[in-house]
Amino acid sequence: MPNPNPALLPSPALFDVTTVPQAAVEGTIERVALDHLELAPNPRRQISQDSISSLAGLLMRTGQLIPCIGHRPDARERAVLLYDGQRRLLAARASHELAGTDQFEGLAPVQSLIVLLLDHAPTPDEVRRIQAQANQREELSLVDQQRQFADCWQARAGLLEDERIAAVCADLGYSAKKAHNLRRQLTLPNTIRERVAERPGGGQISIGMANRLADMHEVAPKLTEAVATRITTTELHDKALRDLGGFVHRTIVEDERTYAVRIDDGALLDAAEHVERARAHLTPAEREQLASILGCEPDKLDRELDTLTARAKTKALKIQITAETRDRARAGRFAFVHERGRDFADGIWVVNPVFTIDLVRDQLAYRQDDGVAREEAFFAGAGLDDDELRAAAQEDRARKNAQRLRQAEATSSNLGLGHDLRAGLIDPTPGQLHALKAIICHLLAKHYRDVIAYGAGWTDQERQQPIGDTGRHEPRQVDAILDAELQRALKDPDPLRGTAQLAASWAASFVLDADGITRTKTLGTERMAHKLADAVPGGPNPLRAAIWEFLRPMLSPRLAALHRDEFVFDEPFETTVELAAHRAASDLADLDLGENDQDPVAA
Repeated sequence: MPNPNPALLPSPALFDVTTVPQAAVEGTIERVALDHLELAPNPRRQISQDSISSLAGLLMRTGQLIPCIGHRPDARERAVLLYDGQRRLLAARASHELAGTDQFEGLAPVQSLIVLLLDHAPTPDEVRRIQAQANQREELSLVDQQRQFADCWQARAGLLEDERIAAVCADLGYSAKKAHNLRRQLTLPNTIRERVAERPGGGQISIGMANRLADMHEVAPKLTEAVATRITTTELHDKALRDLGGFVHRTIVEDERTYAVRIDDGALLDAAEHVERARAHLTPAEREQLASILGCEPDKLDRELDTLTARAKTKALKIQITAETRDRARAGRFAFVHERGRDFADGIWVVNPVFTIDLVRDQLAYRQDDGVAREEAFFAGAGLDDDELRAAAQEDRARKNAQRLRQAEATSSNLGLGHDLRAGLIDPTPGQLHALKAIICHLLAKHYRDVIAYGAGWTDQERQQPIGDTGRHEPRQVDAILDAELQRALKDPDPLRGTAQLAASWAASFVLDADGITRTKTLGTERMAHKLADAVPGGPNPLRAAIWEFLRPMLSPRLAALHRDEFVFDEPFETTVELAAHRAASDLADLDLGENDQDPVAA
């Protein structure tokens, strides 16, 4: 065995862990006030203020998990010199400024730290080893950080997006920027996400590139995979970062399996060619969607597409891309949009083949002759040949033709809006669901102000106030009840539950027990009777049936029995037997007893 390097041989350890532990550790653990802590010189000079703020939040929320290491130079004094715990001490001091501020509400500042006090003053070599080991703590790899973030993100489900991000940052000690980056990375497929690195090399992908791919993946998953697959070297990675639009265009040219059609303003596309190209990339789900748009059965879709292609060829149809076409593709999320800055038009690639085929269908259905109509008969019959008259006629024809074209464009735009709405509602985003909740809740609050206050005021004690010394409680003011109910519904992180809460307060007004309600007050039975009748007319109707279906599982047996007849209307038994005729008075004279029939044998 070669002679070992003396510098690499074990030095006397402060806390030896190579043998069985002895009864006591060389030191004591104490809780030391911040005012008595002082930092020893440390090689770490550059410290992120964001990381100090995050660590301060962790200390205030979860406490200190790992003791610092220090020494009390003078046993008669309380002062302690810290050799390990630099960031923890800075974070503890920063907590006094952060506590109670934004994202640190309800937290108390750190007053002390737990310190392992050495039983002797460490030598310079020992100090270096302490600080070297403290500074060698390895952070989680980016893949592990993604998994950790995903677990914590799932655990915080049910919160609004901003509140959820803030909670995860508090749990993991991440900055908001890092949390948003990890959130976007989690939307990528595993094959792409595993290639993300903070310092990419070879076929790896930087965090900035991953964020751009995540944005692309929201509307164009297949295009995203094709672009990511093409990034195989550092050079290609840098090209994609510099000019993503150009990189996407080159990717489409090289990969025929990826469907993407660039639509520049004013461009002309051959309709028949693009129908055939689009149909080759239709997925089973898109074929069903397209069959619904064309109004045919899925098994007859190919025949419809053949007819569409033939018509486009017969008319030699060219689709002219307009600003309205580009806006439809962008707003409906049918295209990937590459923003090129204020001075250049955005690059837009349609990635949904259904959009392209539907565009051709619209053009065929509403295409009109672009030529200016000839109306020379009047002037020829009159024998007029005046330049001003001809110019006026030409101007009038041009105006009428422009009016027809504008009407056709507006009709196509309106029908396109309907298509975009149907497509957008297939998978609404969380933001759309919360917006839908707000629309429904505000409409209910606007049109049924008193009804909601009536239902909530008599069913929720939080919406009531005491009446003098009588011990009774009655509803608060109508506006106060309505505002509280509306805010509770809007703040609920679950859009469906929030809407249901306000709807339940409205519906509850129809199943209250009148014996427990005053008669003449603002929210009394007499004043509310006509408002309830206006809101939901009596007798069998779909709205009453829906209210009963919604409330019945939540009603007590007593209330259910009390109000059943107001909502459930038993239909009369239907029969094909003519009961009136069978139940009418009868006479023996009317009966045919066969007395007049002659027996043929007797005859």
